[in-house]
Amino acid sequence: MKRMVIIGCLLASFATTAQESDPSINDQTWDIRCYPNPTSDLLIITSSLEIRDVSIIDLNGAVVKANPMPNWCFSLHDLPAGWLFVYIETTDGRIEKKNIYKQ
Repeated sequence: MKRMVIIGCLLASFATTAQESDPSINDQTWDIRCYPNPTSDLLIITSSLEIRDVSIIDLNGAVVKANPMPNWCFSLHDLPAGWLFVYIETTDGRIEKKNIYKQ
């Protein structure tokens, strides 16, 4: 099954699995954190599950950061202040969106 997500002008397609639609299939909980929030420069992402990919998207739907520093850290000093969306995908196909505010 595919799920379509429209963000501004960006149309992204994410494949969903039975694990996403039925949490009872995989009883492993996913503890994920994006901090500090709000941030003025460094954003750190931690997860209890192995991360496959992280993208940071602005309100217009443009991917503004896709290549992290080691340990899933992002430097946001070159971005304007405002809301950003962080999309985190694990190796088992789970996808989570977090909202962060860049000061």
